Amino acid sequence: MVRINIINPKYLSDQHLLAEYYEILMLFGYAKKYPEPKQIPEKYVLGKGHIKFFKNKLRYLEKRHEEIRAEMSKRGFSPKIKPELKGYKKELLNGWSPSRNDLKAIKERIIYKLKLKPDFYKYYGNKKCLKYLINMIKNAK
Repeated sequence: MVRINIINPKYLSDQHLLAEYYEILMLFGYAKKYPEPKQIPEKYVLGKGHIKFFKNKLRYLEKRHEEIRAEMSKRGFSPKIKPELKGYKKELLNGWSPSRNDLKAIKERIIYKLKLKPDFYKYYGNKKCLKYLINMIKNAK
């Protein structure tokens, strides 16, 4: 499963941050393997269609990945892989900006995931209580 969390990476748990780092790279691989921009949802979607939605937004994903890498470095991780836009169809090289509804949807999803494993997530390498993590996501931009 690939998830692009779209909120500012500084609000993500370490686990969400690391997962998104790799999942964006997977999405770039998907776009290279299946370069035709077919059946791309018009609106941001979670679940079925999430990968296809971002397939023609590689410029956004490149910037997002840069933000993820910067936050990882602040937390002491050493991200080494950087996606490159060379070799992709021009139709796939678009930017994007999330709407308020998009942000609301992903925040609800992240909070749902946090509640499933309340003792699993860390922030800057430290365990944080569920309430702290949820409040952080609710206040994320």
